[in-house]
Amino acid sequence: MERILMGAPVVFAAVTLLTYILIALKVPILIIPIVVLAIVFYWKTFWEEVRKIKVVFDKKTFIILAVFIVGIAGQLAIISPSGRIVDGNLVFWSSHAHDASWHIALTDEIQRGWPFQNPVFSGEKLVNYHFFSDIVPAVLNKYLRISSLDLYFRYLPLLYSLLFGTSAYFLAKKMTGSFWAGIWALMFSYFGGSFGYIATYIKDGSIGGESIFWASQPQSSSGNPPQIISNFLVLTFFYFVYSYIKNKDKRSLFASVLILGTLIEFKVYAAVVLLGATLLSGIWQVAFPAGIMAAALYFPNASGGTSFLIFQPWWYIRTMIVEPSKLDWLDLERRRQTYIYENNWKRVISIELSGFLMFFFGNLGMRFIGIWEYLKFAKSSLKNRFNLLFILTISASLVLPLLFLQKGVASNTSQFLQYFILLFGILAGITTANFIKVLKHPLYQIVAGILLILLMVPTQAALLYQFYSRTPVSKISAAELEALTFISQNSDRNAVILTPFPDPFFRIEGPTPNLWGWTDTAYVAAFSNRREYFSDKEQVDIMGYDYASREAQRKTIFESDNSMVVKEKIRETGVNLIYYPKGLSPETDFGDLGLNLFFENSDVEVWKTN
Repeated sequence: MERILMGAPVVFAAVTLLTYILIALKVPILIIPIVVLAIVFYWKTFWEEVRKIKVVFDKKTFIILAVFIVGIAGQLAIISPSGRIVDGNLVFWSSHAHDASWHIALTDEIQRGWPFQNPVFSGEKLVNYHFFSDIVPAVLNKYLRISSLDLYFRYLPLLYSLLFGTSAYFLAKKMTGSFWAGIWALMFSYFGGSFGYIATYIKDGSIGGESIFWASQPQSSSGNPPQIISNFLVLTFFYFVYSYIKNKDKRSLFASVLILGTLIEFKVYAAVVLLGATLLSGIWQVAFPAGIMAAALYFPNASGGTSFLIFQPWWYIRTMIVEPSKLDWLDLERRRQTYIYENNWKRVISIELSGFLMFFFGNLGMRFIGIWEYLKFAKSSLKNRFNLLFILTISASLVLPLLFLQKGVASNTSQFLQYFILLFGILAGITTANFIKVLKHPLYQIVAGILLILLMVPTQAALLYQFYSRTPVSKISAAELEALTFISQNSDRNAVILTPFPDPFFRIEGPTPNLWGWTDTAYVAAFSNRREYFSDKEQVDIMGYDYASREAQRKTIFESDNSMVVKEKIRETGVNLIYYPKGLSPETDFGDLGLNLFFENSDVEVWKTN
């Protein structure tokens, strides 16, 4: 079973890479016969592995099944309810509407073929984005006709959660030979949260604060496909690197190179730390071929000369302390500034150290007990390349966000912290297993285990409570879905749509607001299967496009009352359709500009340009 489950992420990466190559060669349909032939060719080997599986229904089997079932259910619980039709409306919780719209639009774009355009910045090549996580859903949607919504919110999260859990369990087990180390690593991966619940309880008496110290926890990664995929690929990479260093087998070398080489197009943050750590660890047989593969995948899909990192040391710690949604401890910041003014550097250093320790331990939560194993790894790192690789990856994942921010959305570099937390969870699992083993007496072991779990899960339990204790965050109304479907079925496949900016001051009626009044997203592109002229400004900004002129045109077309200016701006954009909810109606009457009404219902108007 271990070979099958740990081979699955390797197959996933290989199929993604192969599909990408076939798309670039403009023969994506060949992925079907290739997969069929691979299944036929390897079926005998696969079946032999299946026959080797011997399931013994004992205490250990019950424990591992229980942890997996509860862990997977917990991850699905915070994503699967979104993307469903309720009373005719498509509803979303959390930020799922924004993220899902982008990924579904990108899935549709990939199906169009090479070269990929940006679905929310029409006419421009897709650059500076890790799109590999959208290739498999694009293939499944195109050739098997599986709904993009079901793939994004239900089917693939189930697969990803399973692979996430198995990679954590088998990595810790391989590193130690201990079943219990694997179980505890699995529990830290599925259930471990931050110490945010302590901070929120002190602030206002509530239990919550999953990301109050900035880092999101692995449980919520199911809502971010690139993140959860990179999580199980990173863990799988360490699994095969460990096997390669120990046994020097070519299969493990191949798996390590494949995963590390493709990782940059799944999640660039993970690739940066892992490639750098592998190189510094001196594992040349992996680092060099993987680096060449990563460069071959990255540079054709990147814009030259664009710098995305901003050197801004200590920003996360400073904002963690003063930001109202974080610790909101303004008095501590005032004291720091006062001591700087007085040149009292001893006190300044004391406050800075306190901030770092809150950041470090707050994000880790009960994973902090992995410090013991971290120090053991560090002590032996000069004699053990695997331990050196592990330590360097953890350390780089902590240090980089403390030094750099990202252009566009500054806090995006906090995603480096995901791998700091992820790998510390493995060390915490090993430490816990060793500690409980030392206790000897079963009663002491049970009490210690229960206490650890109780201290581990509050923020994650609170996340589920917050999720289900309120109505959906946003919706696409039935009337809008009707309009988007009409566009999909009655307009040219290459039509470009212009949409308005959301109005943050628009009065929102009802418990669940319309998505168009909430934030700027790619939902029109996603559900009409057409490209947009310019939307999802945040995503466009992150990818480094120069959008100033399009932003000005978009603003003028919907906000100017000068019909001649508006008509000229529409002509300049070259768009085919103009779509807007009636709550965001333009200042001018498009009918007076010679445009033709393409579709109208109670909520939406769509105009066709000449």
